Amino acid sequence: MIRHLFKLIWNRKRNNFLLMTEIFFCFLVLFGVLSLVVYNVRNYTKPLGFEHENVWLLTMRPTNDSSALNHQNLEQVLQRVRAFPEVQYASLSTSNAPFAFSQMTDVLSYGSVKDLQTDVYEAEDDFQGVMQLELSQGRWFGPADNASHHEPIVINKALQEQLFLAEDPLGKLIHKNDSTNYRVVGVLDHYRASSEFAAESPAMFSRINLQKNKDSFWGELLIRVKPGTGVNIEEKMVKEISGISKDWTLEVATLEKMRQNKAKLTLVPMIALGFICAFLIFNVALGLFGVLWYNINSRHSEIGLRRALGADSRQIYLQFIGEVLVLATFGLLLGVVFAMQIPLLQVFQVGSVVYTIAIAGAVATIYLLTVLCAFYPSRQAAAIHPATALHEE
Repeated sequence: MIRHLFKLIWNRKRNNFLLMTEIFFCFLVLFGVLSLVVYNVRNYTKPLGFEHENVWLLTMRPTNDSSALNHQNLEQVLQRVRAFPEVQYASLSTSNAPFAFSQMTDVLSYGSVKDLQTDVYEAEDDFQGVMQLELSQGRWFGPADNASHHEPIVINKALQEQLFLAEDPLGKLIHKNDSTNYRVVGVLDHYRASSEFAAESPAMFSRINLQKNKDSFWGELLIRVKPGTGVNIEEKMVKEISGISKDWTLEVATLEKMRQNKAKLTLVPMIALGFICAFLIFNVALGLFGVLWYNINSRHSEIGLRRALGADSRQIYLQFIGEVLVLATFGLLLGVVFAMQIPLLQVFQVGSVVYTIAIAGAVATIYLLTVLCAFYPSRQAAAIHPATALHEE
């Protein structure tokens, strides 16, 4: 039976080549879209490592160049914000706050691992309370680190695994510059500040010490407020801060709103690609259906002869289903071989499991589409009466 199907397809190779080409390109598009969807869904299901609800981001931009005055005003702003009864925690931060369109990186080396790129965040002692961080090892930095000769840092598990491999990272020193080293004091299980759909990358937190760094200015203030705190408190806070720093530009945003804006950058392209993929699949489905319909109308004599020789309706039905499945298999084999080169060559820094799921999903979808398109035309072929078919000839 299989040999017979291959012979039938080979005899119509010119007509079938276009259909196999359509299936090949349909598979590639479907594979690409599914890879993107699987990658983002897998990331979305992983924990962020922090709680963003009820957290505001206050952005402060001074218009004067007086470092001393700005630093003094910054300390007064911090005292006033923390004095609000609705504020639970407040911490200065760098511009790469959670869900912000900003990134800071550095390279770290330890032992045999050289120049490992990592995300760098700066935060105050209250940052743990603001973002509700949970440490799996060690502690968050605090006033006890004021007397330390080394700069305390907290790292995430991804950085621990890539930089320290199997070693316990607590207490380890990492070279920063000729006069200072980092000392690891704590480890977070997770921290993904870029987006819910972004993969977790190595990250480290260094300490902001206003008393020590009097010439520095941090323009982002993360504030955790009590649940139910409304816009009126936000307006009151901005008004009082403006009274302290009259020449500053102030802007308040919620992390929830920032999360939604960042998510749109991922969801909109995925939806657009989904529509393109659906349109392509619809066209392939029409092609499959049309080919089968044409084959049935042009092969009445063959069908009638087979029925006259004793083939039942089920055998005719399976023959046409089998022909389309074989055509789909030829197109899919070429597509799978091409798709497998992406993880083998490590074109993108994506786990091979993502591509495996995408390939399996694309193959299953194409086969399902093939069977659905062949169902009705094959039933029509099986219903042809042998006397009628032979009489037409």
